[in-house]
Amino acid sequence: MKTQTVLIVTGPTGVGKTDFVDALAAQCPIEIINGDMGQMYTPLTIGTAKPELSEIVVPHYLFDLLCEPAYFSAMKFRRRVLELVNEIWDRDHVPVIVGGSSFYLLSLFFPAVDDDSEEPAVVNETKNLWQELERIDPDRASEIDPKDSYRLERALAIWKQTGKKPSSYKPSFDPFAACTFVWLERDRDQLYERINERVISMIDAGWINEVQSLDDEWVEFLKKKKIIGYDLILGYLASDSHKDELIATIQKKTRNYAKRQITFWKSFKRKLISGYDAFENRADKPLKIVELNLTHDDIGRYIKQLKNDIGCKK
Repeated sequence: MKTQTVLIVTGPTGVGKTDFVDALAAQCPIEIINGDMGQMYTPLTIGTAKPELSEIVVPHYLFDLLCEPAYFSAMKFRRRVLELVNEIWDRDHVPVIVGGSSFYLLSLFFPAVDDDSEEPAVVNETKNLWQELERIDPDRASEIDPKDSYRLERALAIWKQTGKKPSSYKPSFDPFAACTFVWLERDRDQLYERINERVISMIDAGWINEVQSLDDEWVEFLKKKKIIGYDLILGYLASDSHKDELIATIQKKTRNYAKRQITFWKSFKRKLISGYDAFENRADKPLKIVELNLTHDDIGRYIKQLKNDIGCKK
């Protein structure tokens, strides 16, 4: 009897995750779980590249989950995913998690006991969050991008609330299920071209109007969360800058974000392999990692092989 498996499809923004999963859905009875933070928020649609849910036959979960600008913790995500995975398995379908939010993916394998609050406490209103953390805990600071205010605030909140260095909170390896992990990539030039074209398409589709229609509560939330492009459009709406400048800046920021996602994957893959090497129950929750270059690899042939790997009976 085949081990029940979860498929995780991830990769840098703009790589083509949705198209890949659509191709798989045509050949395998899958149900899709959202792994992208931005797509959980109902009013954030164009700028998060949310699929058109009303036109989709395949069941989708954790999209449009939040109608208000509230935080959805990684541990809540893990618990909800576990519930959904078991429900999907009961229907003899294959759960497919799609998305690139690193803190959500990490929680599926490295649950953090301190990440279950509704929102990290704001402990420093200045722009020197990273410097403050570096003074308190250089080890943790070295792991966080100086521009990542969310993780910086969370780390500083741990220090303020417990008096312990954030780096002392090391989540143990605890995989949530047997997994086939598919990392999608493209040659860098092609990926960047796709990103540039997608930003233009989003602007043409009404992204600026989408942001303009948000109320003040959402505006403050987006300024803090810094979901790619939204904060830049807010700045554009408050200034007299030219739309071409806005587009070029969003394109650049999105390319830089893709770079960070690629860097994260390299680190995450090492952690996964190391965790499984020392994991006593790896026979019960096996892991397979596949890296596909959509510029060169034969995706149709791989999907045929993937159907067998994940026990697809269609």
